[in-house]
Amino acid sequence: MHSASAVHTAPGHQEHGDLLICRGKVSRACPHDPVAVDAGGLLVAPGLVDIHVHGAAGHDLADPDPAAWHTVLDTHLCAGTTTVLATLASTTPDRTAAALAIAAALMRTPHAPTLAGVHLEGPCLAPEQRGAHDISLLRSPQQVLAELTPLPEALRMVTLAPELPGADALITYLTQHRVTVSAGHSAATGHDLARARSRGLSHLAHLWSGQSTLTRPALHRVPGLLEESLASQTLTAEVIADGHHLPAALLTIALRCLGPDRLCLVSDATAGCGLDTGRTFHTGASLGRVHDGYAATTDHTSLCGSITPLATCMSRMRDMTAAPLADVLTMATATPARAAGLYPRRGSLLPGADGDAVLIDPDLHVRAVILGGHPQTGSPRTAR
Repeated sequence: MHSASAVHTAPGHQEHGDLLICRGKVSRACPHDPVAVDAGGLLVAPGLVDIHVHGAAGHDLADPDPAAWHTVLDTHLCAGTTTVLATLASTTPDRTAAALAIAAALMRTPHAPTLAGVHLEGPCLAPEQRGAHDISLLRSPQQVLAELTPLPEALRMVTLAPELPGADALITYLTQHRVTVSAGHSAATGHDLARARSRGLSHLAHLWSGQSTLTRPALHRVPGLLEESLASQTLTAEVIADGHHLPAALLTIALRCLGPDRLCLVSDATAGCGLDTGRTFHTGASLGRVHDGYAATTDHTSLCGSITPLATCMSRMRDMTAAPLADVLTMATATPARAAGLYPRRGSLLPGADGDAVLIDPDLHVRAVILGGHPQTGSPRTAR
């Protein structure tokens, strides 16, 4: 039993008292011996859910090395992220297949409990919106559809440019297999987005990063993917609140337009997360360099993901927008879990949910992490 002054169980629900975790699951009663942990008056919230994580500590999740995956997962777990979608930047078909196989193998064991699946960011991206993705590795939807047939069991999300020829068939295939499809690194028009939504696309990658914007080809203004995203009534979308990708005004606009129930905080953390300033690292096939608080491609033409864990993005989102604590927690837990089809098992502390929680102080600093009912100390890799 985890004693707490307040428990953020789900969006709009906060209870005072105790959180009971029985055999790794949140419960109202436990006939077994619960472990008592004193929360010391800290807020107890669901473990953080990051659906856009490329790496950490010098390791990229496109590396075909299970030990590297464990290092990445453990690094983010220590920072409070108890659910991760391993995100692969555009890379070769062989490396993509190898990473998907590693993820599937890890998910069949109890030794990677925070890994909830794979998010392919690319390679079906618009060349003009590719950002740090290597243009030589971009491929057509027809090629990727062939690569993903039969569907890899670990695949949970795919970010693509819905305007590309052949995207309709790929989107239909993925959504029919319950894979979340996200629009990103795209020059899509409103018509393109509407067509993709009719085929099941439900999510948008990092707002303002790799999105077409307002144009005026003649007399009339035409919204781009960004404006269509903000005007949407149902789509979920991501923001990278690391303090470098977006200024406070844009984060505020995104929150006002979508609200905490549709806006997801993501880290977009790369292998540069945890490295010293000046160090270089790989993300997919691109080379990045760590600067003071951010990362950029070595030619300094684009930001190269972030070097900030989700917990830090959460506190910066509150500092930069003055969003209420409950809303910030929702954007880092329930909303991304819903976007990835993982809620309420992940992203909540409702009965039956996984017993993953973080203890947070008033400044939104994570003070302790609980995974499957087990307090995490020096060795965070704990089976559920």
